Amino acid sequence: MKPSIVGFACAFAVFLARCSPCAAQGQPVAPAADPAPVTFNKQIAPILFRQCVECHRPGQVAPFSLLTYADAKKRATMIQSVISEHIMPPWKSVEGHGSFVGERRLAAEEIEHIARWVTQGKPEGDRKDLPAPPRFTDGWKLGEPDIVVAMPAAYEVPAEGRDAYRNFVFALEIPKGKFIKAAEFRPSNRRVVHHAQLTVDVTGRSRKQDEADPAPGFDGAGTPPGQLFPGSLATWTPGRDPIPLPDGIAMPWEPGADFVLNLHLHPTGKPEVEQSSVGFYLTDQPPRRSMVDLLLIDFKIDIPPGERSYRTRAELRVPIDVEVVGSFPHMHLIGREFKLTAYPPKGEPFSLLWIDDWDFNWQVYYQYAAPVKLVAGTRVVMESVHDNSADNIHNPNQPPKRVRWGEQTTDEMSLAFLQVMPAREEDFERLGVSERGGTLGVIRAVGRK
Repeated sequence: MKPSIVGFACAFAVFLARCSPCAAQGQPVAPAADPAPVTFNKQIAPILFRQCVECHRPGQVAPFSLLTYADAKKRATMIQSVISEHIMPPWKSVEGHGSFVGERRLAAEEIEHIARWVTQGKPEGDRKDLPAPPRFTDGWKLGEPDIVVAMPAAYEVPAEGRDAYRNFVFALEIPKGKFIKAAEFRPSNRRVVHHAQLTVDVTGRSRKQDEADPAPGFDGAGTPPGQLFPGSLATWTPGRDPIPLPDGIAMPWEPGADFVLNLHLHPTGKPEVEQSSVGFYLTDQPPRRSMVDLLLIDFKIDIPPGERSYRTRAELRVPIDVEVVGSFPHMHLIGREFKLTAYPPKGEPFSLLWIDDWDFNWQVYYQYAAPVKLVAGTRVVMESVHDNSADNIHNPNQPPKRVRWGEQTTDEMSLAFLQVMPAREEDFERLGVSERGGTLGVIRAVGRK
């Protein structure tokens, strides 16, 4: 169960909305009587220790701890409800529609164990069966970074008004012979950070704009200056954990280039401050494969108030054989469903990703456990559904208002980044890399200009 204070609040609100004293009103149905005893110490604690307590422990973002029997017992009914409805652990992709690094799912047997434990009266069991709780390293999730850059001063976010896009410029020096393998963004105030984008600027223009603005950083937009970092390095969103680039991929750094942190900041109703930091993890292994981010986006969004099933769509065709490394879907508050489907020129279509219960607070970069092969001519189709009705508990407007495409949190978007590698390096330029401009991440293998 991973971090996002807003996400946990939303999940708890959904639980309250769905539960009532009457089983017919949504209370999980108790399983059939089973004589096999289930105890906290033997069966339940290992599940919680493995899947939940990274966040559900003192000092972390979850609103309560699940480290002890007493902690779990008093919340047992809620635990059973949120896991049976797959609200927790917070993993949004539908099983069977892609296999991903870091999936957070409970097996059917684990869900059944928790249901039986609740039905049997939540027994503690023999304390000799209790495994040692996991040990955590506080601070950086990927361990101590090789390099840390931090905003030297906090940026003040006003209480009211429009969302702000702000760019912060850093001189980043990567030692010769080293390459970036991972990056971890750490907001100081998760309440105000809608998302963060990491870019590199080799022109010097961002630094000049920063120097001309007396406040920290300079104003920006949803499209940040410079070139977006590639793949899993590019973006931080609520609920997302850092993931290193896959084997064979690392990001070279041009000497003298500036690192630009683009923050989308959302007012909360009271004055706030944000002072972000970013940790970089290095490797001495140069990139052996090239990779590029492809963009699917639908700009034609105009959703009438009350519309429950507004559909958006975009597609692209890959001109060469490629391997899909990962995908990053993005919508805003009233997004409800998101699909990526591959349609090869021959054979049956297959799913790359399906999210059937979109939640803005749990946006994840989906890196495939193994690259997915697409043959030349395959169409990749993005389809999404938005719910602008009053029944959508995530709708920020009550009563609903017309919602159009835009960069504000209360506007709407529908897009996906698709990270692909050429199956044959000599075909790389045929992906149209030279035509993609400066906003999408590109890695070229060593020796390829």
